[in-house]
Amino acid sequence: MADAENTQTENQLVESTEKTEAETQSATTTPTATEKQPGSGVFTLLLLLIVAAATAGGGFYLWQQQQSLVNQQQTDIANLQQRLQQLKNNTSALQPAIQNNSSLIQRLDNRQQQIEEISQQAIAVTNRGQRDWILAEIDYLLRIANRRLQVARDINGAIAALTGADQRLHDLGDLTLFPVRQQLAKDIANLKALHQVDVNGTALALDAMIGRLNEIPFKTVQDEVKAQFENLDTTVKQPQDDNFVDSVINTVMNIGDIKIQHRSIEPASSAEQQQQIEQILRTHLLGARLAVLRYDQQQYAHDIEQSIQLLHLHYKTDDNRVAQMKTDLSNYAAINLIPDLPIITGTWKMLQDVLQGTNPELMNKNTEHNKSSARQAATATKEEAL
Repeated sequence: MADAENTQTENQLVESTEKTEAETQSATTTPTATEKQPGSGVFTLLLLLIVAAATAGGGFYLWQQQQSLVNQQQTDIANLQQRLQQLKNNTSALQPAIQNNSSLIQRLDNRQQQIEEISQQAIAVTNRGQRDWILAEIDYLLRIANRRLQVARDINGAIAALTGADQRLHDLGDLTLFPVRQQLAKDIANLKALHQVDVNGTALALDAMIGRLNEIPFKTVQDEVKAQFENLDTTVKQPQDDNFVDSVINTVMNIGDIKIQHRSIEPASSAEQQQQIEQILRTHLLGARLAVLRYDQQQYAHDIEQSIQLLHLHYKTDDNRVAQMKTDLSNYAAINLIPDLPIITGTWKMLQDVLQGTNPELMNKNTEHNKSSARQAATATKEEAL
């Protein structure tokens, strides 16, 4: 742009110079003026010099103005570029803030949506009637009963939950739910026919036995011999008319029996053996306790049987503590940890069918009940009319 303006200025100077030369030539071609007025040439020359000086001054002034404009434009361009760079930097610095704001806006939208969903749920809950609340409670009790029975094998807890659901149905007084109460009564009866195993009580009793193992006495050789003599006194009967020879033979045979039995008995005589036997008995009782908590019938029966045999072989059976422990273990051996549990989900399914209106049997019963009610009402109306 500056080169174009310089070229324009030079063209103007050339044109003014050509005009000046043309005027000079025209002045020289008039012989009468020059011949008659010799001072007019000087004046013309001065005029030409003044015009040339004015032209040069004007051109120089225009050139200065052009340079000033060019410099001003360059300064403005530099300022604009600097401001543009600042704006770019500011935009780059604001980009993370913009992203954060976008994420915050998205979170606010999600929270708003959640709040709207919660509001809709709250509105639905508040719009429920008393019948809906009772039915929801019955549904919850039925599901709790099935879970207690199948997961925890808690028969009493399942019976309590089913009884609570039956009471809610009774309080509701809805005849359309009468078949549900019938099925519920069958489930309660089936559960009451089962024996509830006191798993926690059995485990605690076994723990107490384990804690008393160091208190019960072991058998000794003298105890075994005494027991054999007592058995002989009760089992062997001497006839009154035996002669002397028969009495001697019987006495020798009895002594031989005693010796044979004494050899077959190996009571724990040393402290180390007693400690080993006690540890084995403790292990079996612990295994029985764990089997009770796991409902492992086979392992439980095996450990109880082994414990009873150890008590019979190595401990004083005439001691009250040992006798009581054997009696308790014999009673525990008869416990059935895994009885066949009935399926009680039919009541819950029937309730769902009633709520959804998809049970044909119940719908037919309800229809018959409505028809009978209508017939009774029509009959009563006729009687009143007569």
